[in-house]
Amino acid sequence: MKKIFILTLLSFFGCKNEPICTVNENNAGKEIYDLDEATCFIALKLNKKKSDLNLIRDALLAEMNYMEKIGLTSDNPNPENEPESNTELDINQMVEYALNEEKVNLTKDQLIEIYDTEIEYLIFIGVAGE
Repeated sequence: MKKIFILTLLSFFGCKNEPICTVNENNAGKEIYDLDEATCFIALKLNKKKSDLNLIRDALLAEMNYMEKIGLTSDNPNPENEPESNTELDINQMVEYALNEEKVNLTKDQLIEIYDTEIEYLIFIGVAGE
């Protein structure tokens, strides 16, 4: 009787939780930022629902726009040839930009949580150290 109960529980919980998206583990260390993959990675880490994917994507797009606005990104594919930038990324200013300029439909705390978790994605793809 006990075995049947445990098996029933396992099958119930095992089938119920389909992942909302998947991250390609082969991209680990490839140093290629993929917006969709970053969105999925963050959603999975934060145990978000499928309905949260677009909000996370909006937050990441706002971040990209902010970085472009302050001069942290460039179309130059070879960053070694660029002069060192003195501009630093201030997460609080970026959050304010996302809320006020991009009108992202998230709270300040949610945005900070997303941006903090994005660092784990950057480590995963090999563009940031631990």
